[in-house]
Amino acid sequence: MRSALLVGFAWIVLITILFCRVVYLESKDQKSLFVSPTQRESITFLLGHDKPGQNFFQLAEQHFLFDSVEHSDQVIKSCPSLLSLVEYLRDKSGNAPWGVINVVVHGNMWGGLSVPLWPEGSRAFPKELFSAACQGAFPLLDSSVIDSQTKVNFWACGIGKNPLINLALEYVFTNQSGDLADLYVSPHFVIFKKLGHQVAPVRIKASYWPFFYRRGYRPSENEIAAELKIQYPDMDMDWESSLKTSLEDTSITDFYDEFHVPVVWTVIYADKASRPDISTVESKMSWIKNQPDLMMKIADLQIPLEKYNWTVQKIIYTDNQGIQQPAIKAIGMCTVLCVISPEV
Repeated sequence: MRSALLVGFAWIVLITILFCRVVYLESKDQKSLFVSPTQRESITFLLGHDKPGQNFFQLAEQHFLFDSVEHSDQVIKSCPSLLSLVEYLRDKSGNAPWGVINVVVHGNMWGGLSVPLWPEGSRAFPKELFSAACQGAFPLLDSSVIDSQTKVNFWACGIGKNPLINLALEYVFTNQSGDLADLYVSPHFVIFKKLGHQVAPVRIKASYWPFFYRRGYRPSENEIAAELKIQYPDMDMDWESSLKTSLEDTSITDFYDEFHVPVVWTVIYADKASRPDISTVESKMSWIKNQPDLMMKIADLQIPLEKYNWTVQKIIYTDNQGIQQPAIKAIGMCTVLCVISPEV
């Protein structure tokens, strides 16, 4: 247990140190992200689909099809994983390396990219993505596919603030000759929004300030605003007003958004009798705290244990071969509320 926590602490120290490598992304000129040598194709990948009532990918598609500056020659919606995206780039490259590659995907700095690493694989959490990239899980692209003049832009909310994600994508987008593509991983909140009668939705970058709470136990707006003032004392923000405004309510002004960060953990036992008692809240939390790898995963996410709403149950686990075994499964859900300030 102690050694696992020390490893988790080491990861946090590593992330803190490496953060210095990605601070420059905040001020990078975004106009240059869409300029490439002539005779090169541009392509945009939409790695996901809108849920009912949402339009993130729909607006992103319209933006990259019709925007006068940022439009792409191709928009691809058929890649179900990060691996399939890399394979598509390899298999569909033309007479010259790609010019501009845009990747639109849901994500955040805590939970990584909301897309599988490979078909039917696990989500691209930061640590899992980094491990896969280091172990060569993605094909190494040659210089006819990407080179140092290829622009690769990842549009997902705040993922550029996680150094492990940046390092992993550097591995993926370095070619066989050792040339790294011109990589931009957005450290901002990414918004696509229709304004007035414009044909193309605009792409807006935004700063954001997170507040964590247990899913299903949302504090009042006054309590959240008071806590935000404590957490971010140097910010001159009207927290109360922002918490009353959603993206759908506004043109371009401060607003809030919420999403969930899940942690799922299953431990298999030899037989039912081997499973410990988890009938009380105390015994459930004791079981969680005595799972070293789970505690390390929580440390990796950098969200405090008490900010998750935990469900811990005894289950019968069925593996890929159809074999059933006694197990205990824990699901922790944290809600992240972000106050967002568009930069215009």
